[in-house]
Amino acid sequence: MPDIATTDELRRRIARASVGIAALARREPDNRWLTSIQRQLDYVDGEARAGRDRLDRAAELNFGLLASHYVDDVDPALAAELHAISAATRRLFGG
Repeated sequence: MPDIATTDELRRRIARASVGIAALARREPDNRWLTSIQRQLDYVDGEARAGRDRLDRAAELNFGLLASHYVDDVDPALAAELHAISAATRRLFGG
C-alpha cells in the first residue's frame, strides 16, 4: 500500500481497517484491546473529518502498539495497515 499523504486517504484507510477490526472483534467479543483500537480509530477519523490539524489526545493513541500485540499473529496484513495508519496519524497531525 502507498503512503498515506492526506487526511482523506487516512480516513479511507481507517474505514477499511475498521472493517477488519470489527471482524476480529466478532470472533473475540471479550477482547477489550480490539475495542480500544476501534475507539482510537474512530477518534482519529472524527478529528480528521472535523479538519483538525492537531489531536488533543495524541499522547493517548497506542493502536499501533496494540496491533503488534493483539492483531499481528491473527491478521498480519491488518496489523501492517494499522501501523501505517498510526505513522500517518503522527505525521499528518504533528504527533
